[in-house]
Amino acid sequence: MNTAPPPQPAEQLVQRLVHDAETMARNEPAKAMAVAMGVGMVLNILPTRFLVASVTAVTLTMLRPALLTLGVVKAFELCNCPSKPQTLP
Repeated sequence: MNTAPPPQPAEQLVQRLVHDAETMARNEPAKAMAVAMGVGMVLNILPTRFLVASVTAVTLTMLRPALLTLGVVKAFELCNCPSKPQTLP
């Protein structure tokens, strides 16, 4: 019996892309090799230090407001939680 949850749309997309890539590599190995070389060359040419620095800067810039917002939401939840009525013995 399969108890695994059904895949999400993003997972289905990745699975389909991997399946299509495997099928293409088996049916047309020369074209697959050319595509792999092209992608490798493009990744080699890209300024990776600039890309990593940009992603890090954006992430750190967005992290502070996100953490502040989460803290305010949690504080609001703690202040507004209904207290249980105390029963007298």
